[in-house]
Amino acid sequence: MPIEPSTIAITGKGGVGKTSFTALLLKALLAHTHKKILVIDADPAANLADVLGIPLQTTVGQIIDKTKREVEKKPDFYDGGALLEFRLWEDALLEGPRFHFIAMGHTSGRGCYCMIHDLLSYMLGNIQSFYDLILLDMDAGLEHISRNTKRELNLTFLLTDPSQMGFNTVRRIIELAQELHNLMGKFLLVGNMFSTDKDQEKLRRLTDVLQIPLFGVIPRDENITRMNLYGNPLMDIPLQSSAYQAVDCALITLIKEMQLL
Repeated sequence: MPIEPSTIAITGKGGVGKTSFTALLLKALLAHTHKKILVIDADPAANLADVLGIPLQTTVGQIIDKTKREVEKKPDFYDGGALLEFRLWEDALLEGPRFHFIAMGHTSGRGCYCMIHDLLSYMLGNIQSFYDLILLDMDAGLEHISRNTKRELNLTFLLTDPSQMGFNTVRRIIELAQELHNLMGKFLLVGNMFSTDKDQEKLRRLTDVLQIPLFGVIPRDENITRMNLYGNPLMDIPLQSSAYQAVDCALITLIKEMQLL
């Protein structure tokens, strides 16, 4: 029976290019499907909107802060939860012509990011039926795995650059997910910003050790460097860009193998 992932996550160490990869993957997905897509920026830095060229007005974290301040002034019987849920769909969801978008952001309080993670899990459970495909650009680190808040994931891209730290983070994510029996679905490894055959060979050895498939190897691309430098959205990257070509070709192969779309 064909596997049809409905929720796809991108994760890995900070600085490996998850946000850029998310943009390239979205561009390729839009080129090959007319499915209804929701993109969620789950990184508290909330940079994905800029990379996609979206005029972000507010984040879920900002809505939480605003609602919390207002509810504190209301009587005890006031339904703050209903107000929050209304604002999440009214203010946080941006409905573009080609895809919809939500930025989780962060709350003003210090410390734990638990509230955002829990709310993301709740939102996924409630909105999944409205979209054919949900794309999650995850925050760096392992908290989203250790808290087991991504129960609905069908496919997880593990991104790494050629650094040993990137490789080690991939190993820890796999190990932690296995220890927690975390339902993260199918793992695919992605090598990003690889420029030498030696680095690519190290990556292929890693796939053998971890026994997870390699989605593809994305080369360093001056187009991405230049566009990020000047703040140009990566959705406008030239089709002949080497990084986009690598993502697009790998996605076509994945679609054929998994009947993804």
